[in-house]
Amino acid sequence: MCIKHWNPRQEISRREENILKRCRKKRKLFSFLREHRLEIFTDEFQEELKAMYRDTGAGKTPVCPGFFAMASIFQGYLGLSDADAVEATVIDLRWQMVLDCIGSEDPAFSQGALFSFRERLIANDMDRKLLERTAELARLSHGFDAKKLPKTLRVAIDSSPLEGAGRVEDTINLIAHAARNVAKCAAQLLEIKYEELCEKSGIPLLLDTSIKRALDRDWSDTRQKAEAVDVLARQVLSLEQWLESNLQEQIKQPPLCDVLDVLHQIMDQDLEPDPEGGGTRIKQGVANERRISVEDGEMRHGRKSKSKRIDGYKRHVAKDMDSHAVIACVATPANRPECKAVPVLKSDIERQGIRVGEIHIDRGYIASTAISELETEGSLILCKPWKKSNGELYSKEDFNINIKNHPQRRWF
Repeated sequence: MCIKHWNPRQEISRREENILKRCRKKRKLFSFLREHRLEIFTDEFQEELKAMYRDTGAGKTPVCPGFFAMASIFQGYLGLSDADAVEATVIDLRWQMVLDCIGSEDPAFSQGALFSFRERLIANDMDRKLLERTAELARLSHGFDAKKLPKTLRVAIDSSPLEGAGRVEDTINLIAHAARNVAKCAAQLLEIKYEELCEKSGIPLLLDTSIKRALDRDWSDTRQKAEAVDVLARQVLSLEQWLESNLQEQIKQPPLCDVLDVLHQIMDQDLEPDPEGGGTRIKQGVANERRISVEDGEMRHGRKSKSKRIDGYKRHVAKDMDSHAVIACVATPANRPECKAVPVLKSDIERQGIRVGEIHIDRGYIASTAISELETEGSLILCKPWKKSNGELYSKEDFNINIKNHPQRRWF
């Protein structure tokens, strides 16, 4: 796979000069990036971006990663969705100017390609490097006025639900979804039709678009539901045995081993031997770290409160209470307690050379060892206390206290 560098023009055209004049008054980042894009995306940095791609020798050649990286800066700067970012490459002259595609009537990339690039960028920790590289150039070139945050901040940390993008399914649909991925991958490797492979491997249930319709059971009947689970498990076992006989080498290597691992994970977490019937049944209780989506293996069920369930993640944000600037953030699976996010947030804040003077948190964060470290370092920890039970004693709420009638008395 040969990935070319992004090599935009250096000279500025008359049309671009007119656009730059308007950008320097508002949305200055566009003019800054147009003037310094070659300094940001040097050959060395573009080689690092290229290293994110695995050379398989097959498939479509991706768009220049430097081109995508520049578009990602704009998308984050303007807070656009993937769909709006694609449209901007057609209708926004500022995007076209910096991306060196003025006059193009077609989108510069698709939503799927942008999403895949962003996932790859984050997985390789290159999103942080891209941001830091751009910010450092802005400081060195004096492209922006330096408005530094004070060294000691009042920081507030809170979490919010972040729904995962993967489809959440019940046990039967999860198993069928994972098994379809295995069958499709195997059919592609053997260069035969998917339908033919399902018939040969003994899993005809996958030929129907709905696994529950194919099983044709009364799902309100406990006995029939148990029978359906056992039938599906037996056909999945037949598929695996057929693959072991016909794809002995490929079964140990990507991509087939990857989709098989997902299938095994779901089968192990949700099914167990039936001690009464000798077959397979849905496991009693919920497995620890249960996978809820085939597409996204890190999504989890969690709760923000007793009444609200989260399918995906929790977003934890640290914000400066005075400037309202977001100084750190992290996403954790929804089943993780809040305290697990604090070490990552603390590390991110320290990396910026910022000291936390005060930290305002919910009780969920207080158990973190990072909070104890902040207290040792001199930070003031502010958190709502737990309610205490006084037993047979009286609480403040049992009294009506009127201080105005006793102006000379001090109340403790």
